[in-house]
Amino acid sequence: MKSSREAIPNLVKGETIFNLPPLDPFQIKELKLSHGQGRGQLNMTLRDIKLQGLKDAYLQNYSHDFNNGRNTVLLAVPQLKLLGTYNISGQILLLPIRGTGNINITLVETNCTVRNNFTIEKINGADHIQLTTSTVHLDPKRMYIYLENLFNGDKRLGDEMNKLLDENWKEVFDEITPHLSASLLEIFRALINAISKHFPVDILVPESLS
Repeated sequence: MKSSREAIPNLVKGETIFNLPPLDPFQIKELKLSHGQGRGQLNMTLRDIKLQGLKDAYLQNYSHDFNNGRNTVLLAVPQLKLLGTYNISGQILLLPIRGTGNINITLVETNCTVRNNFTIEKINGADHIQLTTSTVHLDPKRMYIYLENLFNGDKRLGDEMNKLLDENWKEVFDEITPHLSASLLEIFRALINAISKHFPVDILVPESLS
């Protein structure tokens, strides 16, 4: 736990020895979000996204179950922010919405649970962890979202919609979280795979052999 907590701020900067790119900010070229169907459908595309905040993540707990090939990572992230551009059309909270511009999504005091299934594979005669499937669950205390230039720049309508999104942030979060979780999952898998590829099990988790 102590070693992992000390390593996180450095690893997210990127490590050439692990072939690990910078993870904070993490660049996302495009992220498509869709929800519902028919008249109630919402379509939103985010582009040139920078995901910031993982450098401040605090490792709360980390557990391995080697018998069943599972591990769980619990992180506390003070502030997780997505900055970029958006294009949105359809309905949200049963109201019509449309616009194109800059977007800011900020999650505050987020508990992040990463669950992985893994197998043990031999690499140069040593046991290494190989991830098979993973899931991410996000539980923020608060989310703030702001979309510039809604309704072709109509300030009154734009301000009213942003206020509505802010007041109903939990419902909005539920609609976008599957797509956001998928992006975070990409980061965590890259990080875990990079480390497990270079370090065998007896170095990563020596207690498992005692």
